[in-house]
Amino acid sequence: MSAPTDGPRVTVVMSTHRVSPYLAEALQSLKDQSFTDWRLIVMDNGSPDPDGVRQAASAVPGAVVVREAGHVVSVPLNHGAALARGEYVTFLDDDDVWLPDRLQALVDVLDADPEAGAAYSSIDAIDAQGERRGPHYVAAGESARDLLAGRYPFPNVVSMLYRRTALLRVGGFNPAFRYAEDTDLTFRLLQYSRLVGVPEVLTLYRRHEQNVTKVLATDLHDASRRMIGMQLWGAEHHPDPHVLADVRANLAALDARDAADSVGEGLARLRHGRVPGAARMLGRAVRLDARAAARETARRVRHRLGRG
Repeated sequence: MSAPTDGPRVTVVMSTHRVSPYLAEALQSLKDQSFTDWRLIVMDNGSPDPDGVRQAASAVPGAVVVREAGHVVSVPLNHGAALARGEYVTFLDDDDVWLPDRLQALVDVLDADPEAGAAYSSIDAIDAQGERRGPHYVAAGESARDLLAGRYPFPNVVSMLYRRTALLRVGGFNPAFRYAEDTDLTFRLLQYSRLVGVPEVLTLYRRHEQNVTKVLATDLHDASRRMIGMQLWGAEHHPDPHVLADVRANLAALDARDAADSVGEGLARLRHGRVPGAARMLGRAVRLDARAAARETARRVRHRLGRG
């Protein structure tokens, strides 16, 4: 049985815990969309200025503001998606910018492909002043299997338009993850539906001091490894045997990247005389993927010799 679709075709969910200095620009980019059959739900995730959030949202006709107590970001995003009644759901960060044809282009893709669970686009990065700083993500015609097996990076959630029924089928974001919650969602979505990429840049992702997560790459890798471990359990019971093979390949690709990053961190610590820390990182690299660690070490040595 299909879910009800008694509202605008697209529900736009924004979760915010502040009145961002970029919030007005983000909301204006939504108002400027050429596709107009949408509704905005703003999840106020425990902001210290709820009146300010409501005032900012009032600039968007028909916007709904829902106050949360303050949770990991998965909770308000899931809550906002649960309030949707249209065919499609998408998420707008409070500091990003959409180009005017974003919604129209992605809606057209999903309308043309009823089996696709989501559509996404290329992304450019912008700085605090809104100046473009080059590609952040490039949609390059990759297949679902390319993504699932880790041959291409996953598209960023900020660029995606989800078919609501597909999002409900896989359960939305998992609040158990502090990091990689969007990757976990995409993993589950890829196992049961197709994702379609649009090569045009339709979303501008803002990079600034307040949104740069200060976390070690090894912590992100560890979170991703735990997440992929959960995917493996589900993949073992998937009717398509290719899914299990692809998830295993993705884990191997993650370990190779982690090994290379650990070599880089280990050598950096060694240059600063932090010998015990360097040994831990280099040992980690060898345990994860000895061949990848050796390749990265050789690459860095060649690079330094070439500079010398």
